[in-house]
Formats: sequence, structure tokens, C-alpha cells
Amino acid sequence: MRLIRERRQLFGTFLSVRSHTHSLLFCPAPPVQCPCSPCSLCCTHQAHEHDVGKPTQVAVAVVDTFVWQALASVAIPGFTINRICAASLYFLGTMTHWPLPIRKWMTTAIGLSAIPVIIKPIDRSVDFLMDSSLRKLYGAEEKRRPSS
Repeated sequence: MRLIRERRQLFGTFLSVRSHTHSLLFCPAPPVQCPCSPCSLCCTHQAHEHDVGKPTQVAVAVVDTFVWQALASVAIPGFTINRICAASLYFLGTMTHWPLPIRKWMTTAIGLSAIPVIIKPIDRSVDFLMDSSLRKLYGAEEKRRPSS
């Protein structure tokens, strides 16, 4: 436990020194006395003022992206293609007298050929679903390009 605490303190010290060094080397603003610590003159406080809410914005973006990808790339297409394949296998079995291996290969071909057809409607539906539900919760004002 003590070792973990010491590592955290060392890591925190490293980040503090790194941010102050970075600000002294790369910050175009003139150095000011930092009100957040009794350190030497630095401009990290000005940088912190610009980054207020940045971790929250990053977390919201990560959650938004994860949910969108889970719905638009995994769950809805997987379910849709599964139902298309199940229906095509059923109808091929009732309407044709082909042997089972040929019907299965035809079902696979039908499922794969359905992918380009279902992509845009699913993407648009997930965007609409998230705009009208999840994105309202955290007030995301997406500035997306219109999809072509």
C-alpha cells in the first residue's frame, strides 16, 4: 500500500513539473504568479481556466461514441442480418427444392449482399434515436457534417 502511495506521489510530482515546464517553454502568454500553488512564475493557471470541463467533454464523447458504435455497428446490424438470413433460409426451404448446403450458401450470400443496403438506414436511425434520447440528457450540440 505504501509503495502504491509513493508511486502516485511521484507520478503527481512528475505531472506537475512537466506541466509547469511545458507552460514555461510553450505558453505564449506572459508568466503570472500562479494562484493555485506557491510555485515560481508560470502560466499553467491560465491553461487550467481553458480546460474547465474538458474531462467531462471527453467522457461524454467517449460514452456517445461507444453507444453509437454498439448500436449502429454491432447490435442492430447483427439482429437485422440474422433475421434476413433466417427469413431467406425459411423461404428458400419452402419455395425451392434445393439441397440444404446450397440453401445455406444462398442464405449467406443474401445476408452479405444485404449489408450495403442496410447501412445508411441504420446509421440514420441510430442518429435519430440518440438525438431524441441520450444526447438530450447531456445536451450535446453536435456539429456534424450532413451525411451524403
